[in-house]
Amino acid sequence: MTEFTWILDETTGQLLVEGLTSEEASPLVGDLLPPACEVYCAAPMEVLHLPPASSEEIAQSICVRIAGFYHNSLIEGPGRRSTVKFQGCTMACRGCIVRDTWDRQGGYLVPVDRLADALLDPSFDRDGISILGGEPFLQPEALLAVVHELRVRGCQQILVYSGYTYERLQRMAQRQPAIAAVLNDVDILVDGVRRVGAW
Repeated sequence: MTEFTWILDETTGQLLVEGLTSEEASPLVGDLLPPACEVYCAAPMEVLHLPPASSEEIAQSICVRIAGFYHNSLIEGPGRRSTVKFQGCTMACRGCIVRDTWDRQGGYLVPVDRLADALLDPSFDRDGISILGGEPFLQPEALLAVVHELRVRGCQQILVYSGYTYERLQRMAQRQPAIAAVLNDVDILVDGVRRVGAW
């Protein structure tokens, strides 16, 4: 017999069902619930986008290259998260589920202050902000600027994912002070990479 997990999200009022596709769920819930939609590992499937930086903004402000952002993630750190996906990664790990973030010229540039405002949108509840990639530490100055802007706006918990180990980041920080500053300011670093398959 197949096992299902039913979770009522008290914040959004959504019913999350683990172990069923939307097609399988529809006959079970019938007319009692709204139409089913799939979510990606408890992360929203819809990635949101901001207006890209103008030429003037690029010249006058710190910008970061992102793939997009979203709210209400339940898997990218403790509690409910607002999450940004940085664009660009050179690791190319086998089995990576975010290959769309590898291209360093992909995504788009956005001013750091616009991104911070969007991530801290007061119409969404959150326990913190998660920064993932791509590889966030490929843009160390922009990453530091994002962390700083989130702190200035009162963000209490910042988590950063990195494919690099903490020890490797410490070595990189000797040449790139922004990396050291990020490591000293974030609350949680999820480091290292799980390599799938042979190299």
